Amino acid sequence: MTKNHQIIKTVPVLKVNNRRLNLEFYCHTLGMKNLLEEGAIVSLGDQTKSEKLVIEESPSMRTRKVEGPKKIAQITLKVANPKEIEALLHQAPQIHQIYKGKKGYAFTAISPEGDLFFVHAEDDVATLEAISDVPVFELQEHFVGLTQFHIEEILLHVPNKAKAEDYYQAISLTLPLAFKEEIGPDLLVSNDATWDLSMLKFSVESFDVDELSGLFEERDLFIPKSKKFLLTTDDSRIELWFEKA
Repeated sequence: MTKNHQIIKTVPVLKVNNRRLNLEFYCHTLGMKNLLEEGAIVSLGDQTKSEKLVIEESPSMRTRKVEGPKKIAQITLKVANPKEIEALLHQAPQIHQIYKGKKGYAFTAISPEGDLFFVHAEDDVATLEAISDVPVFELQEHFVGLTQFHIEEILLHVPNKAKAEDYYQAISLTLPLAFKEEIGPDLLVSNDATWDLSMLKFSVESFDVDELSGLFEERDLFIPKSKKFLLTTDDSRIELWFEKA
């Protein structure tokens, strides 16, 4: 991707079964802010009101549980203020695993749909160590959720890691994506069939849809007459949405 097409934000869109249960998890356990509910869509972010993640409720008559490994393996959130992680650990003690690092604590948590989230504030996650003796975290009276965080990495399960890496390298995208090879019947299923990652939304600096479309040779594209966005699909049938930041 040229210097005029730098990705400045990545927003995953996850299909879910029960919006109420998932909102409780994302807001109470992960500290996200409910920015907007419109139809089946919920936009989630932080106290800056910047969208960071979207969930889409899809009922069981149209969508089903994933068989085997999901396309989404893990989403890593990096928090600006380490003390806010302690506030989350106080209000949501049912956490999968807690870690201690140079800046403070970190944790993993699993959503009602079985999606794994890793929340930390470290400069280097290699410094984190899992702990079994968990301290009592104090109430922070004025805490209303994470002030600021960003999605640092999205780890995807793919049938062929080399092929997935080649796809993104070929279109010169520098994205917070990593890949782990897995075997499963739903890793290549249509993005509207299961409760899983359905789309990745990319905010692009200096967006030029004609120039951008040239990076997707021999790929199915949708570009509206307004040319405000570009939509395509990767080899895992995850939709990729590009728009101006």
